[in-house]
Amino acid sequence: MHFMKQHIFKAALFSFILCVAACGKDNYDAPQSRLTGKVTYNGQAVGVKGSNQSVYLQLWQDGYATRTPINVYVTQDGSFSAELFDGTYKLVSTSGNGPWVSKQDTVIVQVKGNTTVDYPVTPYYTVSNISYDLNDKTLTASFDVTGIDESHAIEYATLMVNDTKFVEIGQNIHSIEKAGVSVGHVELSMDVTDDLAESRALFARVAIKIEGITEGVYDTQVEQLK
Repeated sequence: MHFMKQHIFKAALFSFILCVAACGKDNYDAPQSRLTGKVTYNGQAVGVKGSNQSVYLQLWQDGYATRTPINVYVTQDGSFSAELFDGTYKLVSTSGNGPWVSKQDTVIVQVKGNTTVDYPVTPYYTVSNISYDLNDKTLTASFDVTGIDESHAIEYATLMVNDTKFVEIGQNIHSIEKAGVSVGHVELSMDVTDDLAESRALFARVAIKIEGITEGVYDTQVEQLK
């Protein structure tokens, strides 16, 4: 009986120690500061693919034995955010990620409470002055393409529609592509009769796909048609 009591006491003590250790872990303070910003060119946001965490920046912090980057994902309007502890961070891009030149410039960010910072990039191309016209079930998109770094040619321009606000290359219900597009004014048209009839909501967006670059450059805004 004495042996059993000792055994029960040891088991209870072990369980208590585990509970205290677990509770100690749970009681660590969560990050209280929020870093927000946009990927920009000349002060204007650069539109990207916003789903599947496709485009991201990285935050690094010196002074720790194990240096693991924090991925900061960019949304389709070019914005990003992260919950962080106060401190000094290095914000960088990653090679080959995003429709911009891979310079991997470093932006030093001093996070103290809610902090805002923009990350400047050099896109290969930009799209601007975008307008959409829906006329008798024909959707026409008009926009201007400007070359910033034309070391990679334009593969094609595309007009897409989807039944959600995520309208992207590879994620849409209807799209058209136009090859041979050059810098200047571009117009794309497509029949959306079936799309309007079959979808409870419909959104449109344009993009430029660049040769040899995984990610396209997009309009930062999505146009709601229905």
